[in-house]
Amino acid sequence: MKTMLIMFIVGICAIGWRSPEIMQAIGMASAAQDPAGISLKSLHATPAKLQPQPMTADEFAKISKTDPNAYQKFINSYQVDQERSEVDKLMNFFTRGKFE
Repeated sequence: MKTMLIMFIVGICAIGWRSPEIMQAIGMASAAQDPAGISLKSLHATPAKLQPQPMTADEFAKISKTDPNAYQKFINSYQVDQERSEVDKLMNFFTRGKFE
């Protein structure tokens, strides 16, 4: 069984080394970007104004007087939602049998 797994991995690596187009087709590699097409503005980080700001302690103190769920809102304001990649979705399918 281990031998078959190793041969499978070596085969995928050999296919990827010989033909990057095949690896792109099965989703295991991405196309290289043209360096002339990258602008200087695309290299900057996204401005903080576009990202939701976490709740400050003063805001929490004001809200906690009236809202019983203020603590959950305070904790959730610091949570960062990350988009799951295709690989994460595939691994979730293999481990739990669920597709997202």
